[in-house]
Amino acid sequence: MVVASFLTRRNALATRAALMPRKAITSLRDDEKQSQNEVPVRRFRTAILQAAGWTLGGYVAVQFLRIASSLILTRLLVPEMFGIMAIATMVQVSVAMLSDVGLRPAAIQSPMGGQKDYLDTAWTLQFIHGLWICLVCLVAAVFLEIANRHGMFPAGSVYSDPVLPAVIAGISITTVITGLQSAKIITAYRDLTLSRVTAIELAAQIVGVAVAVVLAWQTRSIWSFVIAAICSAVVSTILSFVWLPGPGNRFALDPTALKDLVRFGKWVLLSSSFTVLAANGDRLLLAGWTTPMMLGLYILAFNLVAMLEGAGSRLFSSVAMPALSKVYRDDPDRLPSVFSKLRIPFDVTFVAAAGATYAAAEAIIAFLYDSRYAGAVEMLKILSFSLLLARYGLLASVYLAIGKPGHLTLLNLVRTISIFTVLPLGYYLFGFDGAIWAVALHGLPGALLLFYFHARHGLNSLRLELALLLAWPLGFLGGQTFAWLLALMQS
Repeated sequence: MVVASFLTRRNALATRAALMPRKAITSLRDDEKQSQNEVPVRRFRTAILQAAGWTLGGYVAVQFLRIASSLILTRLLVPEMFGIMAIATMVQVSVAMLSDVGLRPAAIQSPMGGQKDYLDTAWTLQFIHGLWICLVCLVAAVFLEIANRHGMFPAGSVYSDPVLPAVIAGISITTVITGLQSAKIITAYRDLTLSRVTAIELAAQIVGVAVAVVLAWQTRSIWSFVIAAICSAVVSTILSFVWLPGPGNRFALDPTALKDLVRFGKWVLLSSSFTVLAANGDRLLLAGWTTPMMLGLYILAFNLVAMLEGAGSRLFSSVAMPALSKVYRDDPDRLPSVFSKLRIPFDVTFVAAAGATYAAAEAIIAFLYDSRYAGAVEMLKILSFSLLLARYGLLASVYLAIGKPGHLTLLNLVRTISIFTVLPLGYYLFGFDGAIWAVALHGLPGALLLFYFHARHGLNSLRLELALLLAWPLGFLGGQTFAWLLALMQS
């Protein structure tokens, strides 16, 4: 039937061609070719929109659960526990990123990323990575325990808390569990089929929140966080095997796949090392300078800002990066225009949110938490300015999409140097507030370097950069309106 349809269409074209002049024949053929090319373009756009919808919807749902659980847990637990948990999580994430070889982005951008041997090799390396993270975290916990016994950390600091080593050891178990997650997740991201992946994440989050709330209500203990994280990891790993379509995984190390992963991963490993230092340098330094309570307040304010950054990062890595990778593979000349279209929603949202958060900081903290957390208001106002620069960190992922991870490595190196330079300087010159300002603005040197890279690849637009700043006052007005409405509702 397909052949007959094709022959009928070809004969019709030939009949029409016999009755037309040469220019008309050429025009007809061009129209037919354009019509054939429009179909995959429309499908591609539809896939992007669907993936973005699932990703954003899932993220909003997850953040809603986290906010709801935070409202409950902050009333059941004391602020000090949030500071301790933040450092324990920082240790785990730091070890993970310091040994990250970029398995998911490597499979997404590689022409071999859809082959079973390649995915099995990636899954095997993923599990080995999980074991490695757990082992290093256990060593870190033992070191902290020994250091505390010998009084190596200032009394009253987060590092000197006797519970911290055990919490680090407990939460490290999750890395082994998540290391077993099926490589079907990689395939889903590569193909932009994210509905079930989003549902799995949401299910795992629901289980984690439920366990944390119940245990916190029963025990008032920091271990409610640890047990909830383990339960969430178990649920997501099991569902990745039983719910996602596709073949299962087996332990394998295919030489060709391993070579390709290592080629891409050596740059990601170096980049991730700088990323983790830049992303966690604030907690790493502040934990030695302040009490668990002050760090807990900072973490709450930081997390409110980071929720938006996390949404942007998730959307860009899950949707924009695979889309840009495909555009670059199929038609590199379209990259600047597609990149500009993809970045505008991220930029507008981040800049407007910076203004809104600054205007509504007091109302947000008062609405979400009780009076014990009022000290987070000024921190939230200062950290709102970090959103103006955080968007450039997302946009830098375009260099992973086009197979130039070396650019990202250099950008992360600059951010690392910046945070470990300006944060101590801000703290010793202006105290704790100076350190918070340093956290908010340390991304400026990296943004300037990103402009340089964009210029080399034709991705800059000065007019766009200036126009986007207009979103800040609009966001500020929106934040003031929100605060006014909130006060009106409470009066």
